[in-house]
Parts: sequence; C-alpha cells; structure tokens
Amino acid sequence: MKHRKKLLTSLFAVAGLLLAGSVWANGSGIGIAGSPHDFTDGQSSEAKGTVDETWNARGEICRVCHVPHDHQLATKRYTNGLLWNHGVSSATYTMYSSSTLNGTQSASPDGTAKLCLGCHDGTVAIDTFDKYDGTAERVIQSIYAGAVAAFRVPSYMDGANLDLRGTHPISISYNNTADTNLRPTTTAMGTSGTTIADVLDNNKVQCSSCHDVHDQESIAGTHLLRVAQTVKQGGPASGL
Repeated sequence: MKHRKKLLTSLFAVAGLLLAGSVWANGSGIGIAGSPHDFTDGQSSEAKGTVDETWNARGEICRVCHVPHDHQLATKRYTNGLLWNHGVSSATYTMYSSSTLNGTQSASPDGTAKLCLGCHDGTVAIDTFDKYDGTAERVIQSIYAGAVAAFRVPSYMDGANLDLRGTHPISISYNNTADTNLRPTTTAMGTSGTTIADVLDNNKVQCSSCHDVHDQESIAGTHLLRVAQTVKQGGPASGL
C-alpha cells in the first residue's frame, strides 16, 4: 500500500509538471505577469528550464520592448512608435497574395506587425534591446528548439525573402464597406467588450488584431488568441 501511494504521488507530480508546461506554452488572460511575454528573469514563461543565463538583468517586464526615455541611443528605435526599445528586423518579405485578396496590403510589414516580427521572424535576438546587441543563441528558433513552427513566423524562405505567403495577411486594410464579406468594425472580439475597430492598427489588420500580446483579454490556454477557436476553449468552432 505504501509503495502504491508513492507511485500515485509520483504520477501526480509528473502530471502537475505536464500541466504546468502546457500553461507556460499559452496565455492565461489575466495580464502580462507570468505570460509568454514576461521576461523578468531573462526567460519567457515558455522557455523556463531551457535557458540557464539571465539576460534581462534589471528584471523589468516592459523594458525589453518599451522604455520611457530613449537614452540617446543612435538606433532611434522609438521612431517605430509605442516608445519602442527592441531591435526591429531588416529582413525583406514575400507578402501574402491571393486572387481573392481585395484589401490594400502594404509592400512590407508595418505598424505593430513590424514590431512583433522583431522577435518572431527569427532574424533578431530576443535580447536585442536597450544598449544590448543580442546573441545568436537567443533568436527565437534557438530558444524554442523543436517548436519553430509554433513561434517563428514565417518559417520558410522565398529565395532571399522571408515567405509570408503561408500566413494570413498582415498590414492589410480592413474595409468592410468595399468588401461586404467582412464584418462591421463594431463586431465584438471575444467577450471582453473589445471590438474589431479596437484591434485594428491605423485601420489595418496586424498580428495584435488576433493576438493579445499583453495577455489581458486573451483566451486562457491559447496562443494569446482574442477569440476562442474551439468549443473546448469556450467558443464556437473557428470563432476567430
């Protein structure tokens, strides 16, 4: 009986670790602290246990992406808006294309999508912020080895360009007057009271239109999605 109890205790402990891992891989919908974008200890919650060194020595959540003063840095990252403090990508992209594409799309990612790609396109190290240059082992595909498809966007090349043709359009105008297939901008995004108009960036669909990067209104257990995609997530199938 004693051995059986020990076995059950061990199994529950392993199950707890697995559940914790699944939580780390997704948002919780309660704020950025403890979310995948919480870098207070130099690791995101997704990478805990895989990266030994601490690279965010100040231990601030916001500083990796934003800073209230530009510190006279020659890079002038703040010109990207949002008091931006992180490196941005200089990569070239092949943008999404389709015979049924009606909206006006930018020639390259802009707005908040450009900021997201500063980490997620895999060309800029996550620790490239403030006065730090970043290191090769901290590009997203190195930190999340084995999970490239989930976190690196895009994962493929088109010659010298990063290939966005396998990704839904970003940096594209949302015009539901010209395209009546699109829902009105007053349509709710999830259950938080946010509307489509609220998640557009200069009236364009960007990464943050579907993903809540600060994990304040995202659906728990998802990759920071604003709207549930399955019945198990609490919404209709393909609700987003």
